Amino acid sequence: MTKIQDPLLEPFFIAKDSHCYTVYENVIPEGKRGRKSQSGTTYEKVRGHYTNFGNALKCISKSKLNKDSGEYNSIREYITEWKRIQTELNQLLNFNNL
Repeated sequence: MTKIQDPLLEPFFIAKDSHCYTVYENVIPEGKRGRKSQSGTTYEKVRGHYTNFGNALKCISKSKLNKDSGEYNSIREYITEWKRIQTELNQLLNFNNL
């Protein structure tokens, strides 16, 4: 299995095996009142299985859009954030015409 990590993908990463690309999220368990648990161990949560690298990146971009702040004050703000994430990930895809 090949593990693909990049700071632009954090907290997600992609694993590739002979069948598909799998998107994982590194999850830090939360304790009481939404605080990060001091005793909790980070674990990897499967977000989906995809037939190609581009679709795996699309999954990550959608997840990042809805995860980071979770609240937008306008449609314009939401679309601006979506475009920013798309631009970052498209740079990765266009690096070698993937």
